[in-house]
Amino acid sequence: GPIKRMEIQVKKSRKVKGVRQKLKLFRASDPLKSVIMWGINYSMDQLDHVNKRTMLLPDDFKSNLKVKVDNHLFNKDSMPSKFKFKEYCPLVFADLRSKFGIERTEYLDSFIKRQPQYDASQGRSGSKFLCTYNRHYVIKTIGSEEVEQMHHILQAYHGYIVECSASTLLPQYLGMYRATVEDTEYYLLVTRCVFSPRLKIHRKYDLKGSTIDREASEKERSKELPTYKDVDFINTKERISIGESQKHRLLLTLRADVDFLQRNNLMDYSLLIGIHDLQIGGGFEDDPEAEDDAGLGSGNEGAAVSPPSAAAAAAAALQPVPEDSGDDERVFGGDGASPESPSAMGEGGGESGGGGLEPGRSFRYSAFLGNLDPVFERYGVQSSSRQLVYFLGIIDILTSYGVRKRTAQTYKSMKHGYNNENQLSTVRPEVYARRFLEFIDACIE
Repeated sequence: GPIKRMEIQVKKSRKVKGVRQKLKLFRASDPLKSVIMWGINYSMDQLDHVNKRTMLLPDDFKSNLKVKVDNHLFNKDSMPSKFKFKEYCPLVFADLRSKFGIERTEYLDSFIKRQPQYDASQGRSGSKFLCTYNRHYVIKTIGSEEVEQMHHILQAYHGYIVECSASTLLPQYLGMYRATVEDTEYYLLVTRCVFSPRLKIHRKYDLKGSTIDREASEKERSKELPTYKDVDFINTKERISIGESQKHRLLLTLRADVDFLQRNNLMDYSLLIGIHDLQIGGGFEDDPEAEDDAGLGSGNEGAAVSPPSAAAAAAAALQPVPEDSGDDERVFGGDGASPESPSAMGEGGGESGGGGLEPGRSFRYSAFLGNLDPVFERYGVQSSSRQLVYFLGIIDILTSYGVRKRTAQTYKSMKHGYNNENQLSTVRPEVYARRFLEFIDACIE
């Protein structure tokens, strides 16, 4: 039956025997991380005891799983003695994970094998980001309004993911949790990383299609990898050069996604773009044992290789094989070759082939010959010149056009003296959508 019945209050430490304490000590450098690791392990464990159904029920979109631990004695050194953990709509997110091709064990291992690391970048509202040690998933702290908004759109979002066969540039929502540590509540949203877990990003843009206040600050520019914005993109004359047919496919996907956002009255989203330059090279070896626990990917960032010769690169170049595209041209998630296609196996096949590996298999940066992994690099697309790899995804979709936006729009119109909707970043969802698509269309060739 629905998970609601599974609400378990663990009051006494001796009742927590179900946690295999010998094997899994969630040692992390701060209590929130420990509770995230413990909680995700716990909720995945509970999920295994629920009968699988083919259809989600309306109740599944309202249910949750809660656990309260009051007297956590067995693991004192790394866990707070009191904490609460809650997973929202566990069956819905489990279904979304499978639609996005994510295996249960891979998801769980990403969180519990090693502690997640804080990312230096901060969200608009001061939200924090954590990234799993293998750079597959991002955990973002969100506010209660975003939790509400997520509940509000979850059924429509799930329906859309089913309808487009998970071929989308929208954020891939994989889990939503609440962790209560030392009487502070943290709401957490897990998404797949837009960027590659193995290719280093050399330039990064956040584009909204608006030019007011859309320029990276001096402080931002001084960072190692600044997030540039619309005005910077125009000024540097950057282009996304992917060729006519890839542009066509990308825009079909983007239009459908933006149409979904507009129908759900959402706005303020951006297109996040990360660019990997093969001539500069550099990346991460996907070997957890080689990683330093203290820093995210520290110590091995320079695992660069000299780029393959143009001929070798062309020979191994990706022949996009759309995943289960049928007659629908709107395919983007399957831009990496599908695992069965010959081009996916690279030269040596298997481990050294770079792309198209079995989901969850590790891939080496040093063997990158132009094959994008269909599971963990599904936001990637190669440039026409084969010199660059672009990673593109829509982010921050949980702002609805409400009172706050309307107030901001009036204020900005007065402050800037503009009546021109094309320049303001706070406009009605349909205007936002049209302007966003026009701008992105102009950025791609």
